[in-house]
Amino acid sequence: MKKFLTLLLILSLGFSYSQDNIAWNRVDLYVPANQAGAYFEAMDEFYTNVEMPEGVSVSLVSYFYRAQDVEATHSIVFAGPVDGIIELRQIRSGEDYEAFYDDLDVLDAEIVSNTAGQSLIRLNTDSERGNWAQSWQWRVDNQAVFASAFVELMENFESFESYIALGSINQGISRDGESHYIYSNQASFADNLKGGPQNQKELEAFDKFQKTVAPISTFLGTRTEINVKTWN
Repeated sequence: MKKFLTLLLILSLGFSYSQDNIAWNRVDLYVPANQAGAYFEAMDEFYTNVEMPEGVSVSLVSYFYRAQDVEATHSIVFAGPVDGIIELRQIRSGEDYEAFYDDLDVLDAEIVSNTAGQSLIRLNTDSERGNWAQSWQWRVDNQAVFASAFVELMENFESFESYIALGSINQGISRDGESHYIYSNQASFADNLKGGPQNQKELEAFDKFQKTVAPISTFLGTRTEINVKTWN
């Protein structure tokens, strides 16, 4: 019900955003540095030969910046429409999939966490995707206020042309209670470093966003990742 009310609120603001929201499943992994290449090769051999359902992608990413207490070094991200992700799960079976897992079993990689959620607002969906991305996580008490603040922030960030999304974390939530995230894509390492307000108007908008969401949310940190490869 809260998500439905949030979308009504956004529509009432008259802001242009993508209605094609997606579901996702993120499997965080610890992969020893000397085995990262072998892990990628096993994934590439399997997923290159999989006919992906329409709109579904599988990505292997490596974490570039992360907090000290984050064990994961990599993540496998399944994303797309719900029906497509369900179909992909059915495809991920049989002898080829068992052989794929046999290749992974000889490695020392470990699953650290398994989370799932969905996007709520997606902007600049037609922009070209780069290999860098950053996400910010919050524990949110009032989703409608948070979403409204995000929409207002992006209305004033005219210099930002990359893909960005507000979404919710629905399963696999930790004791910290992370419930929402903002995810943005950057074309390069330089773009990642230059992110943030670029002028006085954007600085004021960012300051207002922080003051608006502070009473109804708790900021939990950020992660920056590099896309190793996406299969779609």
